[in-house]
Amino acid sequence: IGQIIEVASIVGSIVATLIAGLIVYLMVRPPRHVRQRRKAEKRGEIRIETDPADAEQLWRLVDRMDLRLEVLERALADQVERPAIGTREREQSLAPVEDRDSGRKE
Repeated sequence: IGQIIEVASIVGSIVATLIAGLIVYLMVRPPRHVRQRRKAEKRGEIRIETDPADAEQLWRLVDRMDLRLEVLERALADQVERPAIGTREREQSLAPVEDRDSGRKE
C-alpha cells in the first residue's frame, strides 16, 4: 500500500506540473489574430501598408531626434574641449568640513 501511495503521488505531481505548464503557456501565448497574422506574413500573403500621414509623422519624429542628437553632440564636444568651469570651487565644496559641528555624538 505504501508503494502504491508513492507511485500515485509521483504520477499526481507529474500531472499537476504538466497542467500548470499548460496554463502558463495558454496565458502567455499571443492572441489568435496575432499568430495568424505572423503566419500570413511569413508566407508572404500580407503586406504591411503604411498610411502616408503616419509615415510623414514618423519622418518628422526622426528629424526631431536628429536635431536633438546634434545638440547633444555639440554639448559633449564643448565639454571635452574646455575644462569644466568652477571645478576647484566644486572640489572645495565637496571637501569635508572639520571645524563645523556635524551633530553626531561620539
